[in-house]
Amino acid sequence: MPTGWTVVGNGLPGPTTANAGHTTFRWHEDHPIVSYATTMAIDKFTVYTSKLADGTPVITAYGQNTSILPDSEALLPKIMGFLTEAFGPYPFDSTGAIVVEPEATEGSLALETQTRPTYDGAFFDASAVHELAHQWFGDAVSFSDWRDGCLAECFAQYAGQLWDEAENGADLDESYRTIVEQNAGDAAYWQVPIYDPGKDRPLDYALYDRGSLMLHALCRTMGDDKFFGLLKHWIAAHRDGNASWPDFEHFASAQAGQDLSGFFTAWAHSSVIPPVQYLHPGSLAR
Repeated sequence: MPTGWTVVGNGLPGPTTANAGHTTFRWHEDHPIVSYATTMAIDKFTVYTSKLADGTPVITAYGQNTSILPDSEALLPKIMGFLTEAFGPYPFDSTGAIVVEPEATEGSLALETQTRPTYDGAFFDASAVHELAHQWFGDAVSFSDWRDGCLAECFAQYAGQLWDEAENGADLDESYRTIVEQNAGDAAYWQVPIYDPGKDRPLDYALYDRGSLMLHALCRTMGDDKFFGLLKHWIAAHRDGNASWPDFEHFASAQAGQDLSGFFTAWAHSSVIPPVQYLHPGSLAR
């Protein structure tokens, strides 16, 4: 690599060597990694390093013509602490971000590249919560196949809402009711199944929108203690491996101590609005 340029990848940096005006960069990630979470970024990066309170290295690389936002960067340890409390121990040995020049991408970009999510131009707390949540859901535990996209996107989207609740006092029950009521009569809103939305749209918007509704309804069905216990036990049981959405359904029923097959059929496998007992459980009832 010519002088002035830097390579940033997944995991931790290895030895850097120089010869005849060129530099060789080495990166190593010692945990299993799926192909869609691998990355190698090359730019004239400005690289900042620090550590979380537990000693986990934080490596943040800003490319040319990007925005360095100290307030957002300073939030990263707080976001990591929040997600660790919700999902269990962080599954990797480093964290941070890669921020690339906006013109280098087609539209806005935020990717869950393992240990070091990639952002377009700048990163903000909302996008950081989503992509860092993927380190647990999508990276540490990845899909069995593309029918299982909810195992990543539903949870990352819901994590952003949980953050909004914790940081800004958002009323998730009221938001849920509002969205359901606005779309109750819209058949098209409910027509794409959350599990296996179709080979031409494996990450359909339904996973983000209705998927996060489903998780909130599941939380109200199980109760907070069992729900967040489920999330932690799921990651611990499947870490560094692949799993399917049907695996999660069976696991959730076992953790809840009740048969949730009706709930998941209504929410994840159906193309119509769920029946009222699954749509308005617990505190979601009017």
